[in-house]
Amino acid sequence: MYKNFKTALVLSLALLPAASAASVQGADGVTVNVTNPKRVVALNGTTVELIYRLGKQNTVVGTDVTGTYPANKIPSVGHWAQLPAEGIISLKPDLVIGTADNFATPKNATLVQQLRGAGVKVLVLPATDTGGLDGVKTRLNLLSQVYGVPSAANALTRSFDTTLAAVKANRPKVAPRVIFLYAHSPSDASIYGTEGGANELIELAGGRNVAPFKDVKPLTPEALVAMNPDAIIMLDRGLASVGGLEGALKMPGVAQTNAGKNKRIYTVDNSIRWIGPRLPEFALKLAREWKKDFAR
Repeated sequence: MYKNFKTALVLSLALLPAASAASVQGADGVTVNVTNPKRVVALNGTTVELIYRLGKQNTVVGTDVTGTYPANKIPSVGHWAQLPAEGIISLKPDLVIGTADNFATPKNATLVQQLRGAGVKVLVLPATDTGGLDGVKTRLNLLSQVYGVPSAANALTRSFDTTLAAVKANRPKVAPRVIFLYAHSPSDASIYGTEGGANELIELAGGRNVAPFKDVKPLTPEALVAMNPDAIIMLDRGLASVGGLEGALKMPGVAQTNAGKNKRIYTVDNSIRWIGPRLPEFALKLAREWKKDFAR
């Protein structure tokens, strides 16, 4: 009987998945050695999304306030720009995954050192506001190494390429002149420049960002009228904060632009500020809308 039991045990162990060990070099040049992480704190909504897409969502035990998609009950450790090391450590992670833009904010400047000093492994992914879809693929590849699931990453990459082909087929023939208006209220709004997720979205969907600067600047009627966009993009929550379409048309200068005169104000998901795996989907939605509205 013992011999049979021993044989069965050997067979059972042979059928168990092998531990996935990997050495992954982060964007900060630090290599992290990981083996089947089971308690991960993911400090960015797009990182949470990518982990879900890889089928490893059950490993995530904490995130920041942006990690709300797909809908989940993952405990939040706080605002992404001012993360507490103590709150993260209290979750007893075997790996913390953040992005370079996470750690670039002044209040997070020493976070990586604090965590590593406490013996916590930290993998720093490339920033989420640069690199466009190629940047998403780079982060996806690093995460697939962490979890040892290259086939899942390859499948997701193929789905990106399929959607991207649809985007290209649906772009308007003539690129509309576009600005991205980020609003908290009718009296508190800014225009995003030619860097970051908003700009990536505009270009991918077939528009031309006419903001003549790289950073973010407060909305002024004079500047908006001078740019005279054909289309204005707002976040879903931004349009809601100003009272919907009619409220947006009453914002300084909007009604004097081609976009205002033709009521061509478009909304996108609130997460577009960070470039994530749904960028091709968001771009396809806009491309189709613009192709219809700007047919010549």
